[in-house]
Amino acid sequence: MHLFEAIYTRRSIREFTSEGIDESTLTDLIDAAIQAPNAMNRQLWRFVVVTSRDELRRIGQVAKAYALAGLDRTPELAGLKGHLADPLFDIFYGAPALMVIWTIGTDDMSVHDCCLAAENLMLAATIKGLGSCWIGFSEAWLATPEAKVALGIDQAGRPVAPIILGHPQSVPPAPARESAQVTWIR
Repeated sequence: MHLFEAIYTRRSIREFTSEGIDESTLTDLIDAAIQAPNAMNRQLWRFVVVTSRDELRRIGQVAKAYALAGLDRTPELAGLKGHLADPLFDIFYGAPALMVIWTIGTDDMSVHDCCLAAENLMLAATIKGLGSCWIGFSEAWLATPEAKVALGIDQAGRPVAPIILGHPQSVPPAPARESAQVTWIR
């Protein structure tokens, strides 16, 4: 698969098979992620990979409860209260792996760098036939001291991109895209 094909076929996957992902494949994805551009080549990104089904379940339940309790702080998510309140809703969608990209930097540029690494990671996953999805529901809990201890993230660190990975059970069709709004200055 060529890069342009990966760009046009990458989807947020929310249905996974039960098949796991081997460590060498996850390492390949990290290696692709760290090829991303980053400010002054500081490389302030770090990675936590969770593949334990029990730990994924535990983290998912705690993060979901935290997101539900914090809906008053995120009114844009109020319409999703039903999902978060549903005891059967798994915020990680049964994925066999969660990769959290986080930064030891304190500036916005290090966050941008992690986002660039995340896009590389998701495109590399697509090329390898894997699905991925950035799980925004987990972000608030991941930033707590409790989560940082659980995941071995330095307390000064900042979680940026929680991405689930797995073998897609199905791939949704491409959503419609509006034409880009472009201003040409010639």
